[in-house]
Formats: sequence, C-alpha cells, structure tokens
Amino acid sequence: MQQLKSIFISYSWDSEDHKAWVRALAERLVANGVHVHLDQWDVRYGESLTQFMDTCLPESDFVLVVCTPAYKSKATIRQGGVGYEAQIISARIAASIARHRFVPVLRTGALRPDDPDAAIPAYLQGVLALDIRKDEDFEVQFENLLRHIYGVPAIARPQLGGPPAFVNDPAFGNALLRLAHRDVEHWELQSGVVRNELHPDTFHIPDEARRRTLKVGDVVKLMFDYEYPDEWDHDGLTGERMWVEISALRGPYFVGTLHNDPVCIADWHDLAHGSQVTFLPEHVIDVDDDER
Repeated sequence: MQQLKSIFISYSWDSEDHKAWVRALAERLVANGVHVHLDQWDVRYGESLTQFMDTCLPESDFVLVVCTPAYKSKATIRQGGVGYEAQIISARIAASIARHRFVPVLRTGALRPDDPDAAIPAYLQGVLALDIRKDEDFEVQFENLLRHIYGVPAIARPQLGGPPAFVNDPAFGNALLRLAHRDVEHWELQSGVVRNELHPDTFHIPDEARRRTLKVGDVVKLMFDYEYPDEWDHDGLTGERMWVEISALRGPYFVGTLHNDPVCIADWHDLAHGSQVTFLPEHVIDVDDDER
C-alpha cells in the first residue's frame, strides 16, 4: 500500500485571490491522497504561526514553494512568515536535505533572476520549477506534481540492458575493425556510391538516409571483388553480389554475416555462408525489405 505523503505549502498572502488559488491547489492535492499542511485550515485564531512553521515544515515529505515576485521579495529581506519559512528552507537545503523535496511552483512573475519581475528566491534559483503561470497548463503541471510526490515520473529512466552480443563474442575480440583488403583476404568490397556516381542512370542504390539508419537484423546486398592467383582459371568471374545480415553496429561500421554461399569458392579466400563481413554505408547497394 502506498505510504501517505505530506506536503507543506509555503506562499505569500499576495491577495485574497492568490490565497484562494493556493487553497484550491491544496484541496486538489488532498483529494488525491496527499496530506497538506496549510495555514488557512491548520492555524486557528490565537495559535502561533511560527510554531506551525517550526513543526509542520520540517516533518513534511515535500515543501511546495508558490513563487511570485512578492514571495521572492519577502524571502530576500526575511520579511514576515515568508521570511521565516525561507530561513527554515534555506537551512535545510544547506544541511543537504534532498533537493527534490523542495518544489518551486511559478505562479506569477519571471524565471530569470535578473528580471525586475523575478519570482524565484535565491535559494531555489537554477532548480527545475513547475510553471503554472498559464491556466491552460494547470492540469498537466498538477499531474506532474502528483507524479513527483508519488515517485511515478511520466518519463522514467529505461532499465539498463546487457551489453551488445559482440562485447563477449570472441569472434569480435578487442581488435580494431577494418575493411577487407585484396592483399590480405583476397577480396574486398566495391563502393556502391562510386558505382552510382559513374552510372547514375543504370545503377541505383538506396538513399543515404536509408543506408545510414540500417539496424541489426536488416539484410543488405554488397558487391564483392575477388583477387585471383595468376594460375586460377576464374572464367571471367571477378566478383559477385551477395546478401549480408547485419549483426552489430560498431561506430561507423556495420558488422554482418554472409547470408548466402558464394558462387566462387576457393582455398585462397575464406568467404562462406556465415562469414563475418565488415562494411560501411557506402557499400550498400540494396536492402531486402522482405527480410525485415
């Protein structure tokens, strides 16, 4: 069961309308299960306002500071009840009480401290405030306040997942990735971008945005060029186009596995179904959307 939350409302008696607005806010909080300490209903004639502040403010789970230019002025010069509450609040902040327990609500005035109409007291400047200066924003901000009180934010931090598969995959190791080279692997990838620039009317590739936003699981087509030994009879086959399934993203590189068997199979290169292939967006000449 959710533990009862309590809140102390610190505000200045700017006008009867302002006091009524604060009371209506307090009533909405009470209707939503929050115990509110408010002088308008907690302090009777003949009782001590100072004792009310001394007792209720420190014991509350949260302190709601309704900020107006008049509130800031009184807090700055330590005038009246606002000045006394300001001393208690600033002392508790200085004592390293959790800052999220002090919630500024901007009712009127300006956020900027250098504005003549500034409303945020010095001890709360730089703190994220609820802005309820516009009546049309009230419902959204009131829900935000309730979510803050009950610890149920509208946008929660996602749960931390595990590292990507390649971190613990020996096949990736800690070596820097590089593209295959003819002198080492005896094959390399041909740039689809270059081929498109040379033959724009006949050789089409996916646009750059599509090529740069590929994800793990996407299947793409790449052009493989082979470097044959002098004695090899390759029957004019200098390369082939094959599908690769993306398995990881590493910086600017895509890492994938060969999705089909090469037509050209020989001892001098190790390309086979499942071989690891490292490539860049410029090498992608097609995307198999049916595989998605």
